[in-house]
Amino acid sequence: MRCPYCGSEDSQVKDSRPAEDGAAIRRRRICPDCGGRFTTFERVQLRELMILKKTGRKAPFDRDKLLRSFEIVLRKRPVDRDRIRTGGVGHRPASRKLRRNGNSVRRDRFAGSRGPQGSR
Repeated sequence: MRCPYCGSEDSQVKDSRPAEDGAAIRRRRICPDCGGRFTTFERVQLRELMILKKTGRKAPFDRDKLLRSFEIVLRKRPVDRDRIRTGGVGHRPASRKLRRNGNSVRRDRFAGSRGPQGSR
């Protein structure tokens, strides 16, 4: 990690502990060249999920758009709106399912098929 004071490429970790309820790691560091002390935070950063359209254009995954589409499809069926929302559509589990194999680009048909199960 680069020192913010002298720009040295090397620093030593003096203390590490969980932060933000375990969502990040807080590290206290010291620069061996200038003796400067500083804090860094490490967080998980997921790649943005992209949808490949029929035209070949890539668009960012939009949970709200997917949720609206399922509400339109299921509007004349006896399916509760809460069940649509908690069935994985517009919710983190839906995007986790789409990211499962580590690929951040998915076809639009694949994304639409990952909606609430048992809605038929």
